[in-house]
Amino acid sequence: MSTRPAPQPRPFATALLLAAAAAAATLGAALLLGWLAPDLEPMQQRFIAVLALAVAAAGYVAFRSRDVFTSGRWRAPLLAVPAVLAIAPFVGGIKDVGATATVVIVVGYLATGVYEELWFRGVIFNALASWTPLRAAGLASALFGLMHLCNIAFGANPVVTAAQVVGASCSGFGLAALRMRGSSIWPLVLIHAVSDIALQLGDVSSACRWGIMIGGDVVLLVFGLVLLRRRPAAGAARAGEVAGAAAGPGRREEAAAPGDRVVGIL
Repeated sequence: MSTRPAPQPRPFATALLLAAAAAAATLGAALLLGWLAPDLEPMQQRFIAVLALAVAAAGYVAFRSRDVFTSGRWRAPLLAVPAVLAIAPFVGGIKDVGATATVVIVVGYLATGVYEELWFRGVIFNALASWTPLRAAGLASALFGLMHLCNIAFGANPVVTAAQVVGASCSGFGLAALRMRGSSIWPLVLIHAVSDIALQLGDVSSACRWGIMIGGDVVLLVFGLVLLRRRPAAGAARAGEVAGAAAGPGRREEAAAPGDRVVGIL
């Protein structure tokens, strides 16, 4: 049974509408939580919002794009590079931020990985199934990067957020290429979540953290370009045909320099 998604009649418009829906849901959650629970810390608001968004994304996929859950395989050789980049911040050990904060970070970023990967590298990629892999990955990763502008609604530093937009687009391209090459969505969820968690809990200096983030983003962009330039699966020419798997965009949140609290949702 084929896992290829049915091509959408207007892929560009559909992808834009899906990204706009994600942005509206994110901003709506920020406004609602700010009204209902103004005394909550931004990180607490983020935790609640991202859990709700992950549940909503999973529900949408279950009813409208169930193939996202099951298509693709765990392609260990291709996953090695992004997996190593994801755990790089742990090179200096793990910071002790307390049990409660650790649980919030781990659960919150696991939910973030689920939400972003299902929506951007699942639903939106399916919408672009009729496009060539390079075009689909390019638009999907650009939309994913721009979505990080919503982080400002949760109190994120605008300068840091601007860096997130660029970094998310680059790393999102690499993850999108993996999906194009037949990867299951679930290892991408794990890589995404571990990357976010490591950036928050890795015991490295601020300069080292930024170096890891920028270097990792560049490597993933080049990695994605190399993957998509390789000969695709036999007969595959479109996004929905590569390796017989459905495809689509996503990304971690950047860690800020000292004094810059990162409270974005993406």
